Amino acid sequence: MIKLGELNSPNAAHLFADYCVTQGWSVQAVVEGAERAALYVEESQLQQVSQALEAFLHNPGHPRYHAAAWQRSKVATGSGAAPLWSGLQFKAFSGPVTLLVLVLAMVVYGWQQIAPQQASAALGIFLQPAAINLTESWRWFSPALLHFSLTHLVFNLLWWWLLAGQFERRLGSGQLLSFTLSSALIANVAQYLLVGPYFGGLSGVVYALFGYFWWAGRLNPAQGLRLDRGLVAFMLIWMLLGFLDLLWVSMANWAHLGGLLAGCGWAWLLRHKPGRPD
Repeated sequence: MIKLGELNSPNAAHLFADYCVTQGWSVQAVVEGAERAALYVEESQLQQVSQALEAFLHNPGHPRYHAAAWQRSKVATGSGAAPLWSGLQFKAFSGPVTLLVLVLAMVVYGWQQIAPQQASAALGIFLQPAAINLTESWRWFSPALLHFSLTHLVFNLLWWWLLAGQFERRLGSGQLLSFTLSSALIANVAQYLLVGPYFGGLSGVVYALFGYFWWAGRLNPAQGLRLDRGLVAFMLIWMLLGFLDLLWVSMANWAHLGGLLAGCGWAWLLRHKPGRPD
């Protein structure tokens, strides 16, 4: 895909992209800031879409564009789409792998409230590198499901839902499953080898998603997965504060760094992979 142009309204860009999809054209809107979005189109359709864009810019309020948004199961109003937290939006934003991890993490948290020692003993890492029990290989992945407070759980699951949902819609459930398992393994092994076996949380995978979105936005913007620069800065500063031990909570810092690097590596591996349209 090639870049068609930019609009100073993400809502307008998505509205136009929806219209193009209903016309059988492959067009993607990629948000690049609070007031900017880029449009990408297949090169073979450039002339048709350019003419359509010119007509859209002359009369963006025409009913045909809003009708197209409804056809695409979106709500096109003056203020944008339906609220992100509405039931419809939650379901549309969640693929099967995204939902599976959400449910598993919540079930495990409930188990921890009922039998904390049993849950941690069953799912935590208690392996010795020199004598790994291959029948318990799940322990290299399962600590990602352990959370030690409601705040810890909600914070991680919120970011998981926002980022993993987009990843799964654009790249597919199989790709998200592979990404999640590999980044959890890398994050958990890094934390275990450099600190020890007593840790838990999905934040290593969340940092992997951050890393993926950060570098995919640079390497393959047409994929439609990117982060605002301010959020990238916050992510990196938060991790640095954890390493400096300046936060009020205990952080699995090496899991975060391992996950971040894993996500950046995945972005490079998939740098030529096209994203599905929303």
